Amino acid sequence: MASLSHGEAVTDRHLDMHPADAASALAWLIMAGVDTPVEGTPRLWLNAPVVPPLPARVTVASKPAPVAACATAVAPTLDALTEAVAAFVHPLRRADLAPILVTGNTASRIVIMCDQPEVADSLAVILRTRMLAAIGLDVHNCVLLHRLPWPTTGARSPRIDELAAFAPFVGRALEIVAPRAILALGQHAAAIAGEPMALASARGRWASVTVGTADIPLLATCHPRLLLSQPARKREAWADLQAFAARLLETA
Repeated sequence: MASLSHGEAVTDRHLDMHPADAASALAWLIMAGVDTPVEGTPRLWLNAPVVPPLPARVTVASKPAPVAACATAVAPTLDALTEAVAAFVHPLRRADLAPILVTGNTASRIVIMCDQPEVADSLAVILRTRMLAAIGLDVHNCVLLHRLPWPTTGARSPRIDELAAFAPFVGRALEIVAPRAILALGQHAAAIAGEPMALASARGRWASVTVGTADIPLLATCHPRLLLSQPARKREAWADLQAFAARLLETA
């Protein structure tokens, strides 16, 4: 028996049986629960199936690595660097949102490393502002540096390939700012100091980031988003903030 494509009528052209027998067979199929044709064109199912030829092998040229496109990250100023970021073609890039790589007082040389920009009035930003204010820091005497200049969709965690794509821009920003100390908020921010710091257990640990010829001290602490979900860890974060403030006094 032949199958029918959608919208076709039962005719002698499709069948090798009397129309009355075909109608009876069709009624039996409907009663058995058959309600969808399996192919777009009719064929006799007792015949051998036609095997389509294999498609020709297609070789897709590999795309250039995102890092290669970051050659423009060698910029003399932060303004030029921001322009290079804005021109960088990447899936995270948004036409309706300017990139946010560095904000604050770049002359302070105190860097607060973040994973990605936050909504201005979000609870995470409010808590971060309070955390920094507790040790005397604000937008006038420190710098916020984001590893991703655009937020991820749904504020999900950054992927390794995304962080790698923008790493040259972050590295160049550090060279221009020439920090004397870095406070990393969360694992992704702390990972700028290497894979061993990209762990939850890295919180409260000191590491160093090589910027030019200098080794800059970096302290990892909890991200405000984590503290909002686990308030009991605020005690740990406060200890980290005090340790960072003490280091700033030593390097002043």
